[in-house]
Amino acid sequence: MSHIHKVTALSKLMTYILRHHPDEFGLVSDEDGFVSIKELQQAIAEEEGWSYVRRSHIMEVVYTSNRERFEVQSERIRATYGHSLPQRIRYEPTPPPKILYHGTRRKAYPHILQRGLDPMGRQYIHLTTSPELALRIGRRRDPQPILLEIHAHRAYEEGIIFYQANPLIYLVDHLSPTYISGPSISKVLPEKKRPTKAKKESSPIEKELPGSVVLNLRMEPLHQKEKEKTWKERSRRYRRRQRHI
Repeated sequence: MSHIHKVTALSKLMTYILRHHPDEFGLVSDEDGFVSIKELQQAIAEEEGWSYVRRSHIMEVVYTSNRERFEVQSERIRATYGHSLPQRIRYEPTPPPKILYHGTRRKAYPHILQRGLDPMGRQYIHLTTSPELALRIGRRRDPQPILLEIHAHRAYEEGIIFYQANPLIYLVDHLSPTYISGPSISKVLPEKKRPTKAKKESSPIEKELPGSVVLNLRMEPLHQKEKEKTWKERSRRYRRRQRHI
């Protein structure tokens, strides 16, 4: 496939994602219809045959499109309809299903168990109806994300407001740990083995080397036995001398 054909094919794929089915790729448009360019690039690169796509390829499509199909603001992108802009998106409160799913980073898991889920730079927390889609979204931030089960219907009955962004994705402002279930933290982040204390070795000063003099730092009488032996020998010699007198 030539370069021109690749650019055209990428343009059609971007239009399909941004204009029609962002939910199939785990994307959520903000109120103005924009999505993150980085998240769009990650979603496209996950597709078979599109792993080569980088931000530069997306921007090439934007700048070479003769129909002004896309609009970029800072790090966000949206599809346009000719010269008309998409209408402002409004999410209405919607009762969620019993269980929703969320893929998260392993490093964030202890914090989530203590304080719950927060948007972390987004406007809302993204929850999905599919565990597979939740893991797919989670892999964009961690190669081995943790799958969380969200007791959404119980949270809704207790006053938490949910919004439905599209058929597969629900949005929420915050979720406390009460409504979150996940694997045991010991399986996710196993405790590091504490290093065993090494046996205390004697100081190099206390080791006796050939031809060296040992300094006894503990003030022990090193030559006590030798002195005792010398005293006995002197006593015996004295007694022998007395016998011959």
